[in-house]
Amino acid sequence: MSHESLGLISLMLFPPFLLLAIWLIYMVHVYTERAEALMINSSFIEANRSLFSQMGLIGKAMRNGLLTLALLTPTLAAKRGLVNVADVKNFPIGLRRILFLSWGSSFVFSVALVVLNVFRRYSY
Repeated sequence: MSHESLGLISLMLFPPFLLLAIWLIYMVHVYTERAEALMINSSFIEANRSLFSQMGLIGKAMRNGLLTLALLTPTLAAKRGLVNVADVKNFPIGLRRILFLSWGSSFVFSVALVVLNVFRRYSY
């Protein structure tokens, strides 16, 4: 592959990644407190809130990402006593999808850009 074609692939991947980063900022700002309010019996939420509340938007992103991770692996989090299983079961499906799709697609685009950069760096 030539440098021009790799540049075009990067150009096609970067705008959706940039839009996704803007969406993540909005999603973290709007949905973090809403999602945490639904997990009232989880000590994990209170600990994260007290730990990351003074960090601004980055702290909100950390709280949101850790909540999404706890929702992604509820048996592991429940086994460690972090979340209440009833709270996880009663968590709305729509909000769960928003969290999973936002963080998951961000991960996929980040990995794609890293793989493209590694391919560009070591193929020539």
